[in-house]
Amino acid sequence: MGLSLSRKIIARAAGRRSVEPGEHVLVTPQKAMTYDPQAGPLQRRLGQRWGDTMRLWDADRVILVADHFLAADDPAQRRKQEELAAFARRFGVRHFYPVGAPNHGVCHALLPEEGLVRPGELIAGTDSHSSTYGGFGAIGLNVGVDAMEGILAIGEHWMEVPPDLRIVVEGRLPPDVTAKDVILKLCADLCGTRAAFGAAIELDGDAIQALHPEEKLTLANMAQEIGARWLVIPPDRTVCAWVAALTTEPFEPLQPDRDATYSQVLTYRGEDFRRMVAPPGGPERAVPVGRAAPTGFNEVFVGSCTGAKRHDMEVFFGALLASGGPAPGVAVMLAPATRRTRDWVLADPARAALASAPGVRLAEQPGCDACAGIYGFIADDRAVRLSTANRNYAGRMGAPGAQVFLGSPTTAALVAATGRLSA
Repeated sequence: MGLSLSRKIIARAAGRRSVEPGEHVLVTPQKAMTYDPQAGPLQRRLGQRWGDTMRLWDADRVILVADHFLAADDPAQRRKQEELAAFARRFGVRHFYPVGAPNHGVCHALLPEEGLVRPGELIAGTDSHSSTYGGFGAIGLNVGVDAMEGILAIGEHWMEVPPDLRIVVEGRLPPDVTAKDVILKLCADLCGTRAAFGAAIELDGDAIQALHPEEKLTLANMAQEIGARWLVIPPDRTVCAWVAALTTEPFEPLQPDRDATYSQVLTYRGEDFRRMVAPPGGPERAVPVGRAAPTGFNEVFVGSCTGAKRHDMEVFFGALLASGGPAPGVAVMLAPATRRTRDWVLADPARAALASAPGVRLAEQPGCDACAGIYGFIADDRAVRLSTANRNYAGRMGAPGAQVFLGSPTTAALVAATGRLSA
């Protein structure tokens, strides 16, 4: 009996030929990522439980990223950055991306950009959107501090093999439909369903494989919004070539077996997808733009690991420049996911002029910014905001009264240009 892609990756990490849903297995992740919210607590726990002389299981497979607490004028947030740096010094972590590094920013955009996500790997991370790595044919395993402590100390993690849900999108997507629209549609269809909850989603089909590699990261990023354990896309030649251009390390991609079994298989037609928008309250409330209630917007936020990668910014700037720039009364807030992407924005005179136009603000430091509601372009009660991020629960971006809608970079550009949604 064949194996799904998820079960193949888990079996490889467990040193086994096969695994089955419901089994508990001991895996060794290829990499472990944590960031400024967790570095201090993890260092204290490691010292208390394992002693001051302990070493990490493999410091070269640990990745530390600064992205959540970047307000330099806030002593508590500065302390988080100091704790992250202390962790890197204490344990000799080579893959350390502090503020001011040649490239830094949101962990889930940074790791793929730095060639640290490779097909066939199992990568553990202390963030719910670690599933992002599934866009490159890896498993992004979200773990808590307890589990990460064990991984850092001994390199092992005890996990349950989840059931597999396969979703196939056949045919072609309409020209104006992007990965964000696809994943919002899946959120609306599958959130809260028994088929998706706690599942390992395998997303495939011609319409999916035709997407840009970074679009596939967007799809995998929002697995938690569906309620799944993760989402993984079988890596095609384009993704493998993309990754090979970013890393000198060898990798061995895996593919699902043709006779793999799944708890359920769902099939969609790409031609049936439409541009989507999620009204305030959650991604699962997403509807086609043409069915959304008429809304006037005063803000557009282009940011997060979901919506501010290089490709996202290319789409946004291309559409907004073609539309003639932002409409009066619409504040446009740009928070590129990484330093490399921010530099790309400013490298072109047309983009740089737009980024400095009246009503447009460009974040000085790449990072999570308002997506995490901790610093940056925080929304107030007057905000009616179109966001390219992954969540829009009440208070997520700031004031509980802020009205935050979710959409793609294309939709964000159209809202910025007109102040309203248009089908």
